[in-house]
Amino acid sequence: MDNRDIWLAATLVELAETADADCGEAAYTELVAVSVAELVAPAEVGILLAGASGSMTVAASSTGRARDLAWFEEAHREGPGIDCGASGEQVLNERIANAAARWPGFAPAAAAAGFAISSAFPMRRRAQTIGAISVLAPGSLLTVADAGRVQAIARAAAIAIAQQREFRQSVLAAAQLQHALDSRVIIEQAKGAVAARLGITPEAAFVVLRDYARSESRPLLRVAEQTISGDLTLGKLVAPRRGRPAHRVSADQSR
Repeated sequence: MDNRDIWLAATLVELAETADADCGEAAYTELVAVSVAELVAPAEVGILLAGASGSMTVAASSTGRARDLAWFEEAHREGPGIDCGASGEQVLNERIANAAARWPGFAPAAAAAGFAISSAFPMRRRAQTIGAISVLAPGSLLTVADAGRVQAIARAAAIAIAQQREFRQSVLAAAQLQHALDSRVIIEQAKGAVAARLGITPEAAFVVLRDYARSESRPLLRVAEQTISGDLTLGKLVAPRRGRPAHRVSADQSR
């Protein structure tokens, strides 16, 4: 095993450990960009990631020049990273001087920035491509071996990012479910309290709460909370509203 393969193994371990440490996506992709740039120097690196809508946006870069060109790709929807993200296939050692037909805007912008060779590597997990790592070089071509190393990093990063996103989504879904359950409990408590005080069924009590919430343009959950706390009296709940007759309620019940 040569030194570059030893470096690759150490880098993959570092990226895996960083992902396990719950590093944010922005910080993680910056680490990926810096790691790839270390491998392919003097080339520079930009990373585009697909968002929820599927469109590719700039996630990280190793230099300001690489970031400017990544922004160009995002804005104009053309360039090696955009093509790679859309196809899931590598763009390898594309000569920018010959790429004007393929990338009429990106090619002159990259040439003006001092780059001569562009490559891009899909960040793919199974059949899903979640982004692309672009490598912009001033002149030298990537070797087959180094291209394989960059692709290994791209795949490892894709797996980590996809798993992070899935974890965050599961946490969000669990929180939303818990909120829904908590809200249901509060509304049921309010229904029970109103039903007991007015001598009506829980279903009818729910209608009272719902009608008040609608007439006042307030969330049903907030009405239920204030009913339980006593901040909203039964008298107010059953008072006439917008032409509706008042629910029958005794003076004692309205307090």
